[in-house]
Amino acid sequence: MRTGVARAHGAPAAARARPARRAAGGARGAAGAAPAPPRPAPARDTGGGFLLEEEPAAPRAPAHAPAPLAHRSLQPDCLECGRALAHSYLLDTFDYSVCDECRDDAEAHALVTRTEAKEQYLLKDCDLDKRSPALRCVRRRNPHRAHYSDMRLYLRAQVAERALQVWGSEAALEAERAAREERRLKAAATAERRRLRELRLAARSSLVRTRGAAPHQHAWEPERLRDAAEDLYERACTTCGHVETYEKM
Repeated sequence: MRTGVARAHGAPAAARARPARRAAGGARGAAGAAPAPPRPAPARDTGGGFLLEEEPAAPRAPAHAPAPLAHRSLQPDCLECGRALAHSYLLDTFDYSVCDECRDDAEAHALVTRTEAKEQYLLKDCDLDKRSPALRCVRRRNPHRAHYSDMRLYLRAQVAERALQVWGSEAALEAERAAREERRLKAAATAERRRLRELRLAARSSLVRTRGAAPHQHAWEPERLRDAAEDLYERACTTCGHVETYEKM
């Protein structure tokens, strides 16, 4: 009876011990498991038959806004309303003294790309970067081409002022714009006429001759026998070197 009782009481104890051992073994396996391997860098299809692995971009340090100008002697006046300006987006980003209340993002204070600044205001790279003071810009990711370099955006008001410094006056800038547009239209018209002329020459090549050119007239040398068995003769042109082979009947 004692043996049966011991077995009856010992079986649940062993059953209870097994899940504990399993749980401990699972904990040890989880603790001793190797760390997951790092994920490979994403590859970009270059279109040339191979994939280019892109290096992961380094995290950028957070940009801290500059402290406002506390002393009145250091505060510039707003160009629009004339109030003292201690802190604003345009002042901190572009060093342009306009407060946030007078900021006009649709017209004068809109952002333009470097290409637009060069095409619309007829500026060069040296006018934007080398002429003192160099114009400030903000960098943004290209929304159309993610793997392109960042865009450089300039303040339209500052670009317009730099164009007046380069060209002298608004009238001179408009005159240069008109002259460049006229040259562009003239070049486009010339290219169109050349294209149409080439098309006409290709369509009627058998009827159109080059002006001043005459058809070539061969000046034959005395004929000579080439093959007596076949009764073949040949003669050559003294000017172009063309050799003609013929048979006498």
